[in-house]
Amino acid sequence: MAERARVYYAKGKGGVLELIVGPGTPLIDLLKVQEHLSREVLPHISPRGCGPCLSGIPFIIREELEEVARVDLKSGELVHGTAAE
Repeated sequence: MAERARVYYAKGKGGVLELIVGPGTPLIDLLKVQEHLSREVLPHISPRGCGPCLSGIPFIIREELEEVARVDLKSGELVHGTAAE
């Protein structure tokens, strides 16, 4: 289990908050993080209204994925090696 998680916020139409955790993260840890994010982080990145108004922002929780390949966007070709190497 990872000891840290990453949080991303995608601005745009409504915004999206994404939490990426390590494999095997216990549900109780997710609940603690979600409570903290809702109370202390979300109001600062999306201060458009009260708590109920902020409830419509999608909150995605997912496990970190392993990088398996890199692709050159111009050519569409696979680039040799991955970030893990």
